[in-house]
Amino acid sequence: MRFVHLQAWVARAAAAVVVLASAAGVAVAQTGTITGKVSGRDTNQPLGDVRVVVVSSNTFAITNADGRYTLRNVASGGVDIRVLRVGYQEVKKRITLTPGQSEVLDFIMEQSVVQLQEVVTTATGQQRRVELGNTVATLDVGKRMAEAPIKNIGDLLAAKTPGVQVLPANMTGGGSRVRIRGTASFTLTSDPIYVIDGIRMTSGNGAAIGVGGTTPNRVSDINPEEIENIEIVKGPSAATLYGTDASNGVIVITTKKGRAGAARWTTFVEHGQIKDRNTYPAQYALLGHGPATPTVARRCSLISTVAFGTTAQACVVDSSSVLNIFSDPDATPIKLGWRDNYGAQVSGGTEAVRYFISADVQKEIGPFGLPAFNQRVFDSLKTPVLDHWQHPNQLGQASFRSNLNAVISPKLDVAVNMGFVKLDQRLPQVDNNVNSFWYNGETGPGFKGAGPGYTGIGSIGQKLNGYASFTPGEIFQFLVQQNVQRFIGGTNFNYRPISWLQGHGDLGMDLTDRVDFSLCKLAQCSD
Repeated sequence: MRFVHLQAWVARAAAAVVVLASAAGVAVAQTGTITGKVSGRDTNQPLGDVRVVVVSSNTFAITNADGRYTLRNVASGGVDIRVLRVGYQEVKKRITLTPGQSEVLDFIMEQSVVQLQEVVTTATGQQRRVELGNTVATLDVGKRMAEAPIKNIGDLLAAKTPGVQVLPANMTGGGSRVRIRGTASFTLTSDPIYVIDGIRMTSGNGAAIGVGGTTPNRVSDINPEEIENIEIVKGPSAATLYGTDASNGVIVITTKKGRAGAARWTTFVEHGQIKDRNTYPAQYALLGHGPATPTVARRCSLISTVAFGTTAQACVVDSSSVLNIFSDPDATPIKLGWRDNYGAQVSGGTEAVRYFISADVQKEIGPFGLPAFNQRVFDSLKTPVLDHWQHPNQLGQASFRSNLNAVISPKLDVAVNMGFVKLDQRLPQVDNNVNSFWYNGETGPGFKGAGPGYTGIGSIGQKLNGYASFTPGEIFQFLVQQNVQRFIGGTNFNYRPISWLQGHGDLGMDLTDRVDFSLCKLAQCSD
């Protein structure tokens, strides 16, 4: 009896296997393949990067450099195929597909003079601009780079989008400040948040060692040559997409991606000079004597040279002097700087896998250096002039990026984005700082030699040559530098299980190793 039951169970299992195999065969037989070529009517040349979509399904393909595409596992029967490409009119055709067969369907597209519906990228994925309830401004980085010399993201955003204010850096390595629709708080940060390829990145102040006000900014670590476009989500409504941190706005950065076709190489070389074209105010002095002491020289002020009411005149002016440290060839620390930037990029791939690889190296020397009179002093003392004395403001940066996009299946796309930056820079003492060369140059007596109220000799016995307390020769010996190694990497998933449902996921990290270094050796620097 047991044998009979076992035999019956085996018979039922075998029948089930036969049914499943038959169903699978029927399912395969119910689909077909569509191939074809897309060309432009005006040039009769193949069009690459055309999106070929099966209407009312998740199946799509991208044409390669030869304009060819392949759609697999398309349901048999009558289907509508639509082709889309920026700058061309949409074309749609209907085809009847025989189960298990391959059909050929070619398209010819005409250039469009009407702007297509714009698509923007937000935290919830790609959306048509007209569907958004908040303002999104899009910046074409490639076009901007071709129009003007761009060194960092601050240069990209300056004067290009309404409501976005950029406070530019005032020297090499300094960080720009971005304000979207003004200052939102007197006590909290007013900076927007930054998202690169779906990953939230660090964008705050990049220095723990102060030099008087100028500080780096971690947003400047991103190389503009690697950016495809920038989208700016303005206003508090951005918080509905990115959380309360986004109340000051969001800047969404999308890096370049590969396109199907043969490898495309791009190389670039840049060399230029950096000049400080500002006009700085001069220092003036009124020299005279007291009414009762004509032989004793003194420094007069404007109020002391005029009698008010019964107040007697306190100072009689004999002469005046003027000195502009920053336009004096012998005393100015303003020098000619220079900048080099060179790199290479390669992109390409197939319909299934596309890649983009970039490498970039830049070096910039700021427009500051030792004045001629300081150089003569060091030469007479046979003191070797170190590099950071001669070039107190310097930036060296190397950037590397690798982006990979893969179509795992008609329902799943995966993108892997990785960027690495190595940054070395140094800053001089500047801005709101009694040890800065700006302060000492602008608060001098108005003349070079000894005079009333000014001996011309500093606290360590150095000749000041018109500077207030210290000269650049001492100030530039104060070494302040920063070394950064930064990795930003992430993976993006797009999953479309059914035609009316789509899921999107981002996973990544922003890891920074930063070393701030400050050194003033014994018997060097300002005191």
